[in-house]
Amino acid sequence: MSEEPKEFTFFLQSLETHENLLHAETQAIAAKHLDTIQSILGKKEDSLKLLLQAKDNIGFDPRSNEKADELIDRVLELQKRNADSFRKLVEHQNEKKNSNESSKVNPIKQRLKKAYENNTFNQNTRLDF
Repeated sequence: MSEEPKEFTFFLQSLETHENLLHAETQAIAAKHLDTIQSILGKKEDSLKLLLQAKDNIGFDPRSNEKADELIDRVLELQKRNADSFRKLVEHQNEKKNSNESSKVNPIKQRLKKAYENNTFNQNTRLDF
């Protein structure tokens, strides 16, 4: 088997680096570390620019190489999964924020809800006055 051109080797290395960033992003999203997520997003942007330049330099469709094709599929799947997870995290944070704001806005409703949720009233008990 002939040795891969250095441009293609660089492309594969860039793709693997991007995949590693996506794995780090997966962990940061799961841990809800927003600062880490933001940092990784900047690194991913730089990585993607480098990756696209590397792709342009190889002079052929990387999908024609089985190893590159599998790696590209993994990267695309990770990116899709991370985007979905991040969207869910943002929605959850917004729901939590809205819930906190509504409880601050109307504490009477919160107290009533809490009172009725913890109701231990026994209907078979007779109240004598």
